[in-house]
Amino acid sequence: MKRLSIIALFALTLISTSFANKTANPDFKGLESFNKAFPQATEVVYKVTDKFTEVNFTWHNMQLQAFYDLDGNAIGTSRKIPIKDLPLSYLINIRNEYPGYLLREAIEFDHTDSGLSYYITVVNAQKAYVLEVGANGTISVFKKMKN
Repeated sequence: MKRLSIIALFALTLISTSFANKTANPDFKGLESFNKAFPQATEVVYKVTDKFTEVNFTWHNMQLQAFYDLDGNAIGTSRKIPIKDLPLSYLINIRNEYPGYLLREAIEFDHTDSGLSYYITVVNAQKAYVLEVGANGTISVFKKMKN
């Protein structure tokens, strides 16, 4: 009888834990897709906004972000990269178009539809921008920031 009670308690705990994990945030409709794409992901934290879901996680020792629309479809993934790892032609073009600016941060974004692009923060004494460099190398101002 004691053994049956322990087994029943264990089963109840297991079932309630499984139920709690599956319903922790029912608004994230892309959870199954995320788990399939990144099965070894750890330190997973997701935030559902009114426009998309942002998932921050570690995968194969890399800090990544994945983005999903509200229907659970993948938008893309991103990661910070060292400035030196940007394509050389992008670095040359940015330095030519923004002379005197320091390159502070680079983010690689792999958009599900349009492919790879980069977001680079550049600053000088008066101004700061986040530049978007598209897959074709075109540079545009994504965001003006206060310095």
